[in-house]
Amino acid sequence: MLTERVNGNEATARAATAIADAFDDYRARFAAITRGVRIRFERRDWLGTQDDAAERLALYRLHVVRALAEVRFELGPRATDVPTWEEVKWLHSALIVERDDCEIAETFFSSVTRRVFATVGVNSHVEYVLPEAEPEPRGDEAPITRLYPLDLGAMPAVERLLSDLAWSVPYAHAASDVQRVAHRIDEALRDAEIPLAGSTIEAITPVFFRNKGAYVIARVKRGEAWLPLVLPLLHGPDGIVVDAVLMTSDEVSIVFGFSWSYFFVDADRPRAIVEFLASIMPLKRVDELYNAIGYNKHGKTELYRSLVEHMTRTDARFDFAEGDEGLVMSVFTLPSLNVVFKIIKDRFGHPKRITRSGVLAKYHLVFVRDRVGRLADAQEFEHLAFPRRLFSDALLAHLSEVAPSIVRVEGDSVVIAHLYTERRVTPLNVFLRDAAPEAAADAILDYGAAIKDLAAANIFTGDMLLKNFGVSRHGRVIFYDYDELCLLTECNIRALPQPRNEEEEMAAEPWYFVGELDVFPEEFASFLVPAAPLRDVFLRAHADLLTVGYWREMQSRQRVGEVVDVFPYKAARRLVNA
Repeated sequence: MLTERVNGNEATARAATAIADAFDDYRARFAAITRGVRIRFERRDWLGTQDDAAERLALYRLHVVRALAEVRFELGPRATDVPTWEEVKWLHSALIVERDDCEIAETFFSSVTRRVFATVGVNSHVEYVLPEAEPEPRGDEAPITRLYPLDLGAMPAVERLLSDLAWSVPYAHAASDVQRVAHRIDEALRDAEIPLAGSTIEAITPVFFRNKGAYVIARVKRGEAWLPLVLPLLHGPDGIVVDAVLMTSDEVSIVFGFSWSYFFVDADRPRAIVEFLASIMPLKRVDELYNAIGYNKHGKTELYRSLVEHMTRTDARFDFAEGDEGLVMSVFTLPSLNVVFKIIKDRFGHPKRITRSGVLAKYHLVFVRDRVGRLADAQEFEHLAFPRRLFSDALLAHLSEVAPSIVRVEGDSVVIAHLYTERRVTPLNVFLRDAAPEAAADAILDYGAAIKDLAAANIFTGDMLLKNFGVSRHGRVIFYDYDELCLLTECNIRALPQPRNEEEEMAAEPWYFVGELDVFPEEFASFLVPAAPLRDVFLRAHADLLTVGYWREMQSRQRVGEVVDVFPYKAARRLVNA
């Protein structure tokens, strides 16, 4: 029993053990689901992978609730006593100090205590505010990577790498894949002036899985010089193929972007995986990397730590977010940190009919759905306390006016009962206003592509106004306004009824009945199609978005269970186009 490894009051020891045991069970089930996705990939069971993703997302809360119930039973009337919890925390630290995933275990413990105390801000007595369990490196740790020297050339190294993946199904055309991957590596090293001799491919041993793809994550190193190397694999009707070769940090960063669903990767040592990923994506924050590999709750912990660090800067100051004020959410930002803070207003402007609980449900829908690289991931926070000095009088007055049930001032602190954070992007309408013609054309094309990608994932955005989309630093268009979002298959796609007389034709309001989920694609032209000169650019690529046929076809594909391919890299990077 774990209790044999700790001393102290018997009840607190049992409580600490209960939390550690619940975390053990969580990690075991998390790992089992993650390992099972490899079999899903080999069987081309894409719907099963989606089911696994939903089940894995639900695990954390289930095990936290279980731990909370057991701790309350063990501690009885002392369950809300801070000194008791200080001892529980001390004992818990002893239990997890040698774990390879101790940082995740700390966050799990804090999730339990925050449910006990509903802490405003943080309380270092009963939760892990900063990392405490730093494990000593052990000599018996298995490496997380394999090495493939390039001294004999890229082809034999790539051949060994792909062979070591040991799939239960064959490659469709292994020899040509090896040749094309090796050629791309040779080109990239030559362009970077890195000699082949003395260079090594260092590949993370576990494969990363997401949606219909498997990803080999690696880097090519020679001394201090390095290049990322990511090989996306697909399993088609004839076998597994290498679909692309990605060898820039920007390309890899998009693969691990904040608008994609989380990867499945069998990571016994999450910190080591994150450190490797950070080496090939130096601009990516640590919290985003933990999110990307499925540890979004610890990603939230790391984000909060980043926020605290940024708030200590002498020039720190919250400000209104760029873009138009929304009818449902009020948004502000801390300029030095690349996130926005979104608060649900107490009252929504006309014509919004959704309720606060409805907005919460929309955000949960986004959390559990496949985001296909087009929906911004959101972290939900409760009972945050910020220094009053960081808010201008104008911003604080605005927040207090639109959300008095959420925002309150307590002495030198501003307490916000509930908010979401999202990665900051440039609103699309603002981007188009300031962009050069070529960049504007690229963005408006990707705007249409974003709507189509979401439709392929059974998501209808509802409000398609430009101001509800944003442009990332990589130029990708992301949707971030969720209050009208719904499943596409829930919509009633209709053709516009033809007026039967002049009175109906001239009516200011629709003369026909319009249900809540009725959608008329022919009406999209008034807000979906931009003004000239971008109008023609958009319509050449996306005129089908204005047709009933397009939307009904996408509904039909969803209803028969088709999982549509959406790639986190440009079509030009695919080897089929080489």
